[in-house]
Amino acid sequence: MRLYSTRVDTLLVLLALGWFFLFAHHGLSAPFSGDDLMNLHGYLSRSTVSLLVDNLCYWSTAYRPLGGLFYSALYHYFGFDPLPFRVACFAIMTLNLGLLWRFTLRLSGSRETAFLALLIAGYHAWFVDLYYSTGTIYDLLCYAFYLGSFNLCLRVRPLAWRHLAVLIVLYVCALNAKEMAVTLPVLLAAYELIYHRHALRESGFAWLLGAGRGVLVTSLLTLPYVAGKLLCAGSLVENPAYHLSISPGRYLDTFHLYLNPLLYQDHVFRDPNTIQLLLAMLALALCSRSRPLLFAWCFVLLSLLPVAFIAHYSAFFLYLPMAGWSLYAAGLLVIARRLLTSLVLRFAAIRGGQEKRLHLISVITLPVLLALFLAPQHRRESVKTLHIFETAQPPSRQLAAEMLALRPTLPRGGHVLFVGDPFAPDEYFLLFLTRLLYRDMSLTVDRTSPQQPLRRHHFDAVFTFQCGHLLSATRHSGRPLGGNSILEMRPEAARVRNALVLHLVELNRRQEKRPPRNIVIPALDGFLRGRRA
Repeated sequence: MRLYSTRVDTLLVLLALGWFFLFAHHGLSAPFSGDDLMNLHGYLSRSTVSLLVDNLCYWSTAYRPLGGLFYSALYHYFGFDPLPFRVACFAIMTLNLGLLWRFTLRLSGSRETAFLALLIAGYHAWFVDLYYSTGTIYDLLCYAFYLGSFNLCLRVRPLAWRHLAVLIVLYVCALNAKEMAVTLPVLLAAYELIYHRHALRESGFAWLLGAGRGVLVTSLLTLPYVAGKLLCAGSLVENPAYHLSISPGRYLDTFHLYLNPLLYQDHVFRDPNTIQLLLAMLALALCSRSRPLLFAWCFVLLSLLPVAFIAHYSAFFLYLPMAGWSLYAAGLLVIARRLLTSLVLRFAAIRGGQEKRLHLISVITLPVLLALFLAPQHRRESVKTLHIFETAQPPSRQLAAEMLALRPTLPRGGHVLFVGDPFAPDEYFLLFLTRLLYRDMSLTVDRTSPQQPLRRHHFDAVFTFQCGHLLSATRHSGRPLGGNSILEMRPEAARVRNALVLHLVELNRRQEKRPPRNIVIPALDGFLRGRRA
């Protein structure tokens, strides 16, 4: 079905986009998350040619290679600056809203339903990772190419050969972005069965070579992908967090675990009432004879399959299934509005122009009431989810600013030491941050405590970590040092300096402002540091 955009369409999409930015715009200024540092370091340790090969050999066990191209390209042009990454992520989320508009409009045939779906799916507080972490780029890209592929199949039926070529490229990109894309062939088949079952019954097996070409091609592409990801050495399922445990019980447990945050509930849904809810949703779809509701029900159940049998849970995994939830909820709201309007017209005996006026008022009122209902829910939950997210993130922006203020440059292939850092011994945050910040993957980073003697005779920089801040960056060469002598300061100067630093930190904490450590601390170093005789 071919759609033509009108000014009304543009206005509705812009309103939905404004709704999205109203709640999510703070994510544009977010720093790099811990996942970003790990992903960037991992992809930059490989050559661009190898990343391109992995994208072509989409069935390999390479970890989401399309995200690798995204990270590598932006880092190449912009360096260790989170803003371009966040702008790119928000641009993709904006594109995804447009794709969702076309997706729901084609399936429902109603602009009212499509607009309500955008309001419902436009923002969700438990998708906080999408708005504040570039580490969710895999979900954003998968969503874009997944709905792009689906919209192509909805727009052109049957697919010509040139359209099949475009579909292959889009679907392979979706698979290279994230494993969630493997459900596309199944949902395309569900769409054909629900919307075109009469044509399917009449054509029989010839359907596969005609209207079912999209299902056939995507299925053939999926088989080597699944085999490679599950059977080859080094696959993701070897990670304990992604180990598969396939059973109906596991699926139901996962479904209700995701259902609670989706509906902003705390442990309300268990297995029994989850089953009741799904059966009620199916019954409503069948009783109303609504193909959009029935397809949305299938989308909700099937799109969750790739993450339903693993032990790793994250609420933003529902980003793609949210397209089905929003379509179902929007369709149900429109059905309820039409039923209520018809009852008012019947009992109030309204006729003629008043009937059209009442219909227009109800159409305008419904999204307003929906927004008034969702806004306080989003506000309340976003405070909770943002706090949870921020407490789990390393202070990448703070430490990067302090390192550059203390040592703007480092020699290539140099050796760096951190003394007294607060991170766990098995964390690689400082290694990732130092290499990415100075754009040198050959830097060697060591860590030690202030009481541990140094064995190495030369370091290009020694960063001392105290009270949650980097307080000094000295160069050390010659004999090994132990304890606090690494500061190369006289004892009385060190005591005065530390007291002043702690005083500055306490003052800024009271004022709830970021301490001007990049200016004050280096000045204190120059004032208090003594030279050895």
